[in-house]
Amino acid sequence: MTDKKDVSQLTTEDMMNIRDGHVMGDDPNHDLDEENEVLEVEAANQEEPLPEDAPGTFGDDRLIVVTGGAGFIGTHLIKQLNNKGIENIILVDDLSDPLKINNIKHLKFQDYIDKSKFIELFTFMVEKKMVKELYHLGAESSTTCTDGKYLMENNYQYTCNLMDICAMNDVPMVYASSAAVYGDIDKEWTAFDDKSDDYTPNNYYALSKLQADKYSRKFISMADKAKIIGLRYFNVTSFGEHEQHKVGMKSAPCWMKEQYAKSGKVTLFIGSDQFMRDFIHVDEAVYCTMNAMNQGRSGVYNIGTGIARSFLQIAESVVADNDDIRYVPMPEELALHYQTYTCANMDNACFGIGSRP
Repeated sequence: MTDKKDVSQLTTEDMMNIRDGHVMGDDPNHDLDEENEVLEVEAANQEEPLPEDAPGTFGDDRLIVVTGGAGFIGTHLIKQLNNKGIENIILVDDLSDPLKINNIKHLKFQDYIDKSKFIELFTFMVEKKMVKELYHLGAESSTTCTDGKYLMENNYQYTCNLMDICAMNDVPMVYASSAAVYGDIDKEWTAFDDKSDDYTPNNYYALSKLQADKYSRKFISMADKAKIIGLRYFNVTSFGEHEQHKVGMKSAPCWMKEQYAKSGKVTLFIGSDQFMRDFIHVDEAVYCTMNAMNQGRSGVYNIGTGIARSFLQIAESVVADNDDIRYVPMPEELALHYQTYTCANMDNACFGIGSRP
């Protein structure tokens, strides 16, 4: 019979042999009491499992992932997380645009992942229980993009893939949809109903967002899966902070302020007194977004103010005198796909998502 080994002398191979039911040493007839004694000592030395939120374990230390983290809403979201002392953030984006450095240079985040590598790495991270929650704000945001194949791959399929990964691994997800899904609705038919997908989009961008919303509906009935929340953002605005990379897609107050500072004039389309939008400031939109993650349940929800204002009203808040506003005809190709009116119906904001800061 072989000499009994102290636990401290056991090799990894020894322990594996014990767990696999194999003998220790050379004697196939060794005393099983010795093996059991070793197992008892090992079990006695094992610590009780720590609770999930204990220091040094997952819980609050798990990662918050923000796609589009160098974009307009994403940058403001990470700033607000930083303001709460949260820095365990993974920023996901495509940093090909040199202007985006101005958005992220003061942000505090743990790591960066390029968009092209994200799905693969995200799958690994959620399988290892490293991720607390996902804010998926990254997308092609140009409503004038005519490449339907690109938009459906980038905005629709990519988002659906993330929904499935999150649902299978119990990771809460909030993703960006858009009021563009509502298509051409006028003031007389104010049914901006976020409980419905029965709308006709005006362009490929709107189609990509609407299809993602339709796909997300299946998770509403899956109570045993992580929540998947879509937010139909209306016109999110600022006076320019973190919008400089959005060439041609800046919010109305931003481009009007820049235009007025440069030329002393603001140029609007003829009829802008009747072209109305639900304008919501980015800080308010981010507040609602974080509120959705913290309090929401699976579904699709409008993010707006419930008040429509005209482009003329926005311009009047920028210029010193109405004579500084000039008007030009709307290009025909733009008029074909132009939403003349949006106003969020906030009745479905039943968990405080519409609460204001």
